Amino acid sequence: MEQKYICGKNSVLDAIENGIAIKKIYAIKLPNFNTRNIKIKIVSKHFLDNLTDLNHQGIVAILEERFDYHDFEKMIKEKPDIILVLDHIMDPQNLGAILRVANGSGVNNIILPRDRSAQINDVVLKVSSGGFAGLNISRVNSLQSALEKLKNIGYWIYASAIEKGNNFQKIKYNLPMVIVVGNEAKGVSKTILNISDQNIFIPMYGSVQSLNVSVATGILLYEIIKHKNF
Repeated sequence: MEQKYICGKNSVLDAIENGIAIKKIYAIKLPNFNTRNIKIKIVSKHFLDNLTDLNHQGIVAILEERFDYHDFEKMIKEKPDIILVLDHIMDPQNLGAILRVANGSGVNNIILPRDRSAQINDVVLKVSSGGFAGLNISRVNSLQSALEKLKNIGYWIYASAIEKGNNFQKIKYNLPMVIVVGNEAKGVSKTILNISDQNIFIPMYGSVQSLNVSVATGILLYEIIKHKNF
């Protein structure tokens, strides 16, 4: 576990409004929004510069509790309808944006690999702007092993493919399900594509061949929850 910060006025405000437990706020002046009785300490810009390398914009919130990952075995026992798997997302800003769109779509269970992947850090929390609230985020040593275990208990695996697959709007989704999105450069690995039940793609109508992974994740999740009838 590691102490986490949320930096910047909008991110801190979003965190407060989303009920994130905040221990203390450091600011160079009193905020002009309702901090809901959270303890505020006025500090210098130099103090904040030493506290974090992020663009703090004169305000930093310290989380009440250290961030802790969700246990994968517990996730299996809970058996949520939809699990989002991130296949080696490397950019913390993409990870933060994905957490925000997952929260917005109501998909609260996420799995990412322990190695060769962005992890939850201050950049991710800032970009998510409170979007990590209520999410169960698990780390696993092997995505392949985790997916095979999920298949064995009845999950359908849908992997986002760049080239080959079925149009994501023209298939019937089955629950419980896993949706896998891939690395910014290489997409979902061939190993994962080979064990998925269906490989799906978002058709491109312009000159670009693919979308940013956080944008693609949002499109896929909202299509899926439309079929799920949340």
